Order: sequence, then C-alpha cells, then structure tokens
Amino acid sequence: MRSLVLAVLAVVPLTLVLSMPAAADCADIAKALAGMVTNLTCLESMDLTTRNDATTPPDNSRPGLPPNAFTPRTDAQAVSPDAPFRTAIDPSRTFPGLQITGAMPDDANARWLLRLPAAANWNRKLVVGVPGGFRSEFMGDLIFSDLVVQQGFAYASTNKGMLNFFFTAAGADPLACRLSPRVAATGAAFTHFYANDAGNSIREWFRRTLEATDVAELAIDAHYDRAPERVYLMGISNGGHVVRRLLAETPTRFDGGLDWEGVFWSTGGPNILIDLPVALRNWDGYVTSGLSPASPAAQAIRTAGYPPDIRATPPTPANTFSPLLGSLWETHANNYWDVTTCVFVRLVDPLYPVNQLDPLAASDTKDYDYLARRKLFHLSPRVGQVATDGDIARPLITVQGTMDTLLPIVHHGRAFRDAVVTAGRASGHRYYEVQNGNHIERYRHACCNFVQLELIQPHAHRAFQLLLDWVERGVSPPASQCIPRGGAIVSDPAAAARPERCASLLVE
Repeated sequence: MRSLVLAVLAVVPLTLVLSMPAAADCADIAKALAGMVTNLTCLESMDLTTRNDATTPPDNSRPGLPPNAFTPRTDAQAVSPDAPFRTAIDPSRTFPGLQITGAMPDDANARWLLRLPAAANWNRKLVVGVPGGFRSEFMGDLIFSDLVVQQGFAYASTNKGMLNFFFTAAGADPLACRLSPRVAATGAAFTHFYANDAGNSIREWFRRTLEATDVAELAIDAHYDRAPERVYLMGISNGGHVVRRLLAETPTRFDGGLDWEGVFWSTGGPNILIDLPVALRNWDGYVTSGLSPASPAAQAIRTAGYPPDIRATPPTPANTFSPLLGSLWETHANNYWDVTTCVFVRLVDPLYPVNQLDPLAASDTKDYDYLARRKLFHLSPRVGQVATDGDIARPLITVQGTMDTLLPIVHHGRAFRDAVVTAGRASGHRYYEVQNGNHIERYRHACCNFVQLELIQPHAHRAFQLLLDWVERGVSPPASQCIPRGGAIVSDPAAAARPERCASLLVE
C-alpha cells in the first residue's frame, strides 16, 4: 500500500448500520478503519449510481444542522446538466456494492464518502472526487461518481473538512456575508459559511482530501484484499484547485488528475480577490445603465477579464437571481460574486474589517483592494500556502469554458496553463477550452435558458478517458486546443486549424 499521511489516532467508537449480506464485509472495513474515522455507516447497495434514490441522501437529512448546511441532492444537481444531458447510466446493468460514509475523529463535520463496487466488477482502481464551492461529499454524484462507478472504479469523496452555509442575521453574526449586491432583491439576505469558522482554512482542503484517500485505500485493502493499482483525482472549481495543488505537493499519492475549471491562486495575481471586487465596484453602474454593454461599467467589468454578458431566451422565473432580465452577469452577481468575495476575504485576509451594513464604511466587498493590502498585511505568505504554481509532477488535464462568469478563463485556466509552461511541466499537461462553456452546467437549460452556452461535461468525461490512456497505455492525449461549439476534442488540432485558445470568449 502507498505510504499514508494520516497517523492512526486513538480509537473512536464506530456505529455500523448493516444489511445482513454485507455484515462480514462491513465488519472487516470497520476493523481496518478503527481509530481513523468516526460515525461509520456501511450499507450494501444494489446500485451505486444515482438511479438508486438511496445513493444521494435527501437535503437537510443530518439531524441537528440548520437548513442548507448539508444539501447533497442540491449539491449534485448544482453542477450537473439537466436530464437528459446528465451522465448516461446503462439501463441493462446494475452496479452493486457497498456505500460507506463517515467523519474524521477530530471533526464530526469533516465528512467522507466511499463507494466500493462488487468484487467481480472492481477494476482495481480508485477515483477521488473533490467537490467545488463548499459543497458536500455528494456533490460529484452525477458528474463524477456515475461515470466512474459504471467503469468499475472505487469512488471516494470528501466535503474538504467543512459544511456549507446557513442563512443568518447580519447584525447578530460577525461572520455574516451578504448573498447579493445591495441593489439586488436578495441583497438583504445574509449567509454564514462554515469555511469562515475558527480553525477552517483553504489548506485544510488538501489535508482532508489526503485523509479521504487514506481511508479509501485502507478500506479497499480490507474489502478486496489488495491495494488499488491506480489512484486518480477529479475535481471541479475549488476541487480543481485541490487537484492541481496535490499533483504538485504530493504527487506520489496519485497517478493523474482531471481539473474541471479549477480556481487559480497567485500571490501577485491573478486571483479571485483581484477580479471580483472590480466587478462589484462597477455593478451598480451597470445596473443603472440598464445593463448596457456600451456603458463604462460594462467595459470595466470586461477589462477585468469577464466574458460578455448574455441574455436568456426567454428569461425564466426559475432563475431566481435574474428572473426578469435573464442576464448572465446578474445571475452571477446575485448568486456568486458578492458572497464569494466576502467568504474568501475572510479566509485570506482576516484583518480586513468587512462591513456590509453601512454603505459609507468603505470596507464592503467592492472596496476590497488585495494588491494594496498584500504587503502591508503580509498576504503573500497566506496566498502562497495555497497558490498553484504549475509545478505538477503527474499527468493533468484541465478543462474550462470560455464563458465562465465566476472564474474568468483569462485569469484562471489560461493563467494556470501559463504557470505550467513556465514551470517546465507542459509535457505533462493538456488544456482544453470549451467555447461558450460556463461555470455552472445547469444554466444552459431549464433553470435559466442561456441557450448560447455549451456543456462542459461531455468534454470533461472524454478528458478523463484520455487521462486513463495516457497513464495506463502511454498514449499521449491530443494537444491543447479550443473545442468549438458542437465540437469535440480532436486528435490533431493543428490539422483542424484549432488554436490552443479560443479566439473569442463568446461565439453567438
């Protein structure tokens, strides 16, 4: 077995929920994990895919937590295309095995998930899925787990050590973050993200992912009587950031990774604490202009790296963040830009006096100036601890959409690719841009009707298959390329006249 980074801790009592046929297998796994986990639940499943309603627990199903702290089904659907564009599940087969969940002994809210296919179906490999945002360990059920479980992989995931959020009262909660800009209908709603609680940090994400990998490898050894022959990482957004970092920081633990729209962090920029405040500073002006693309505010947002705004055809009330205008920018501003800035300012720069109640305080999210504070408040060491310098030591494929309106591709996917090249690691990296792809798959369909967008999932899934061939058969994947609307990754992008980077962020 590969070397473990998690020391065996004092024995923690285990709670087992066992069906009779699985009792012996679950007991062996419990013995192997004794002292390393708590709150262990081990169940036999007749189908480990999401076709089985029991695979992904209902939202708010963990007792004692406030609403929105634990929302597995919402998490899985948030990043997946709508049906019927989700991961296809073979109707002629079922995928039985064990579903195991638990927590780490030092924090009951540091959760992990493990799915072990029946021994006859296991391909002797493990995939570790890393969720985006601050979502639960079930976030990858539709986009990751359904893909790999059908191929015989064991699948593990983690919530990266923390729960998501709950709604709160701003005046009574010093860690409250406004959901949306003040001018929005949802601008009076405030949230409390567990990521901002004492003891939580971005670096914890790396540790918890390694711990989940340890747990999975031990359970696999106990269950199948052999260690996995290959271990892969798959991550989206914040999870993609984790994949990048671990393939540079702990490459001996993994054989390769898929990075789907990972966040890029650099001490001198770009990073989201430089981009997002610029968008927020110009947001009121854009709204006042009637969302005019010719307004100075719109031009400033574009200059900050963001793709152009587009309108839904037609707008839909299902898009609660832009029901009347159907603006992609408004959808992101009200759902992501403001609250994301607040949460990450608190994580990276805890001395910044966030004040979202007094518009005259000049310390709101839109007022934040990372570059001005970097030296004075010693932010470079903090960001350096989580930065992605491109020095990857295992094969990695990155996929991102050009219409990503949360993480502008010019400052994230392209910046990371540049870092990889600068680090001399380009031969171990492929970078595929999806023309008109967005950060959120479901915005393409019923939720929001942004029909100009393209789905990234088919290309991410194809990239994973290319990664397997790269690692296991020595077949180099196609060169980095722009994937046009309606297109696919091609073996010879030069012959197809495809550049590495799409010429325009939006193609109508």
